[in-house]
Amino acid sequence: MTIYAERYTLTAIWLHWVTAILMLIMLFQQMVGDNWIRVPIGGSMAGWKPSAHASVGLLILLLGLARLFWRLANPPPRLPAAMRKWQVWASHIVHWMFYLLMIGLPVTGMLALVPYGAGRLDVEQVMFFSLIPVAFMPNLGNWTAAAHELLTNIAKFLVIVHVLAALKHQFWDRDRLLGRMNPLVKGASKASYPKQALPKAR
Repeated sequence: MTIYAERYTLTAIWLHWVTAILMLIMLFQQMVGDNWIRVPIGGSMAGWKPSAHASVGLLILLLGLARLFWRLANPPPRLPAAMRKWQVWASHIVHWMFYLLMIGLPVTGMLALVPYGAGRLDVEQVMFFSLIPVAFMPNLGNWTAAAHELLTNIAKFLVIVHVLAALKHQFWDRDRLLGRMNPLVKGASKASYPKQALPKAR
């Protein structure tokens, strides 16, 4: 019989917050007028910013895969029994979309880097933390950049929805869902949920 904890494991919690911080940096860096990957046509990509963009993106991919494998091996806590059915399924859809984005965004980014670098210099110097070159994918054309931008916009929307939903549960529903993902809280969550058969959270 599967045993469900009352809160996420410490490993899952830290994987969540580290990945979340990195994704926020990547998604919203252009809002402050500094998109690291942007280089003028004919310019050099040998600076630190393109490599930083690629390195953080690939790190998100690795952390996303780690989160996925950890989640499959460690059943997450149940959602509150008071949640409506549509909220439960909306939660599942959003969470699984995040997993897809943590994989899809870096992969489309690597695919987009090759045609992007064709009109610029030194694309081979874009490195993953100065270890290995990143521009090793096949050149599939400029549609990869459009796909990467589309996924970026979807991710921004889902981040806003996720944050608003978390705030609603914390301050409106008062069901203490945030406590399950709080790294500063030790032990089991004190939220008391009826133990009935419910779809699992992420």
